[in-house]
Amino acid sequence: MALSKELQAEMIIHPRLKFAVFSSLASILVSLAGCSQSESHGGASPAPTAIKVRVAKPVVREVTDFMDYTGRTEPRESVEIRPRVSGYLTKVEFMGSLDSDIEKETLLFEIDDRPYVNALDAAKARLASAEAALKTSSAELERTQGLFDKGVVVKSELDRDIGRKAQADADILSARAGLKQAELDLEFTKIKSPISGLISKPNLTVGNLVTPATASLTTIVSADPIYVYFDLDEPTMLTIQQNIRDGKLATREEQQYQVLLGLANDKDYPYTGDLDFIDNRVDPGTGTIRVRGVFKNPKPERGSRPLSAGLFARVRVPLGKPHQAVLISERAVSRDQGKTFAFVVDAENTVTARPIRLGPVHDGLRVVLDGLKPEDQIIIDGLQRVRPGVKVDPVLKEMQVSEKK
Repeated sequence: MALSKELQAEMIIHPRLKFAVFSSLASILVSLAGCSQSESHGGASPAPTAIKVRVAKPVVREVTDFMDYTGRTEPRESVEIRPRVSGYLTKVEFMGSLDSDIEKETLLFEIDDRPYVNALDAAKARLASAEAALKTSSAELERTQGLFDKGVVVKSELDRDIGRKAQADADILSARAGLKQAELDLEFTKIKSPISGLISKPNLTVGNLVTPATASLTTIVSADPIYVYFDLDEPTMLTIQQNIRDGKLATREEQQYQVLLGLANDKDYPYTGDLDFIDNRVDPGTGTIRVRGVFKNPKPERGSRPLSAGLFARVRVPLGKPHQAVLISERAVSRDQGKTFAFVVDAENTVTARPIRLGPVHDGLRVVLDGLKPEDQIIIDGLQRVRPGVKVDPVLKEMQVSEKK
């Protein structure tokens, strides 16, 4: 049994010795091969390959500093159409449509006018009666005056006829006023649009009894021009005022404060208007002041007007006159630990991290307020593969808004 254990141990040890010997020989061969390769290359390591990157020069163009706000479009005029006389509706001249534009004095509703025609006839009769009474009293006064001058009648009779003549004159004025009111009431049975604009649907149909106390029959809002109200922050308001004093922005007498407008589906600001109203005080609770822009809104040859009341609006307010600026793609901007920089390739194709100070975005490009020159070459592709101090193989391209890292 003891001999058997020794044989088993020998069988276990021998493979381990074989493996150790084999490993040692392999290490020696690898070392010899390395030495041979080093000798064949003269002991020099291969030079690193330069990283190929795309670079672009900053865009230099004229820009205007601005601030963006949100607001709502509102009509310049808004009217609730209500009846001015009572009666049954006999006509409704519209039922609402996609093209709801109407002109001033367009007929909208008609009220049964028969009672008002009768009232007009009665007013005319009262005026005729008053005119006849005036003629009679005038003749009597003239006759009494002659008799009084001859001493035939006493003063009291003359005073009586003078009073009758004065009453007849007053009756004439009252009858004429009643006639005018009857004419107006008859005219009011035809309800017309007091303004040009966009009309809503009718709230009542034919056959309904309406009175001056009735709720509005419909509403009309003006369409051209259209207002946009928004809240301007206090620093921007002070900046605008300072720029005006410094001559960097035209005054209202020289030129309206230009503002730009974009709707929810607009990528840009296609509408240009003027800032025509600034409230008289800043809201101490919000630190803002209410302002208003006015925009032209003409009717196109086809379809409806582009702007309507109640729309969400994006408003851009320029803060000064146009000036030259350096702009780069957002894709060329790097940020690390609160610092903003761009990778610049120098004349020797070495990468440098240049600190920059950014301004607003203009047409998809970011304004660089400080840190870059127009002739600098900025890395716009391959930023993840470079670091300051490395050599690169730059390929010059044009700065594009759509450039990606």
